Amino acid sequence: MKVDWKYSKLGDVCDLYQPKTISGDMLVEDGEYLVYGANGVIGRYDKYNHEESEVLLTCRGATCGSINVSEPYSWINGNAMVVHPSNEKELRKDFIRYYLASVDWSKVITGAAQPQITRQSLSPLQVACPPLSEQEGIVAELDCLSDVIEKQKQQLKELDNLAQAIFYDMFGDPITNEKGWAVKRLGELVKVRGGYAFKSNLFTDEGVPVLRIGNINTGRLRTTQLVFYKEDNTLSKYVVYPDDLVISLTGTAGKDDYGNVCILDNTYPKYYLNQRNAKIEVSSHIQTTYLQYFLKDRGVKCTLTGINRGVRQGNISNKDIEDLVIPIVPLSLQQEFASKIEAIEKQKELIKQSLSETETLFNSRMDYYFN
Repeated sequence: MKVDWKYSKLGDVCDLYQPKTISGDMLVEDGEYLVYGANGVIGRYDKYNHEESEVLLTCRGATCGSINVSEPYSWINGNAMVVHPSNEKELRKDFIRYYLASVDWSKVITGAAQPQITRQSLSPLQVACPPLSEQEGIVAELDCLSDVIEKQKQQLKELDNLAQAIFYDMFGDPITNEKGWAVKRLGELVKVRGGYAFKSNLFTDEGVPVLRIGNINTGRLRTTQLVFYKEDNTLSKYVVYPDDLVISLTGTAGKDDYGNVCILDNTYPKYYLNQRNAKIEVSSHIQTTYLQYFLKDRGVKCTLTGINRGVRQGNISNKDIEDLVIPIVPLSLQQEFASKIEAIEKQKELIKQSLSETETLFNSRMDYYFN
């Protein structure tokens, strides 16, 4: 806390209120105005209930405590609480937005079955009210860092899009196969090996890391929240290594949280593969990176998850993968494609390193100002 700053209760310096809620069946597909709910924009409506941009706090559900900012002339639903400074000549909206992003909401959220933040629990929070000129300087600094972070994230997305575009340029759409490549059933070229049902009560803090669905279901290896298992030679067929291709097999029907492929990195020398994930072992006739981008194609994923068959299933079997039909392109072209992707990945690593440094700086400045 800064000794020369004024501190007040949030309820004393901000109006806290939840607007009128409209039901989902009232949303209009071509409505003129955006509707904000618990998770940001949830649809459109033909009326608005706010003319100004407002700071919104999600006050119900799993995303309780997340912060959004509404567009002017929009409808704000009751699951989003408006936090509006009572006197904007003394307290800026964007300063409040950053303040709210620094709050430990676990101390404010109530309710076990349905997490919620009430006006009563929110009002007593202590908020800094430095002079307006200092608020403006703090906001300018944090806005600058936020803009850099967003631009770096956008660069990563653009490089991902470039990689997929190169795939289509070289090989065409793998479903329509407009380039007329010969095709084979994928099961003729690969072996799909499922993971092992590790007992969670035997997980440890050291040993061989165990890859669960959450570690690979985004299409990238995430080493956060890893668990470990004591090395056991009888589990050798469930060991996977850097550069192996793995896929998540279970998720939420209709969502993009499964059927995602990932080439493992060398953060660890080896991993164990948990159940409902699978390793795809390639033959000498197919290159791993080519197969990865084939499986990332939207049409291929829809085939795997059953959407193309009029079904939405939450599980993928080994046979579902093996039954896919894949264009067989010359191995030299596959290797050329892999070289281009490797160059893109090197660029991404540089951006990721810079992004991590910027996020660290942003978090340190947030901590300096608000904690």
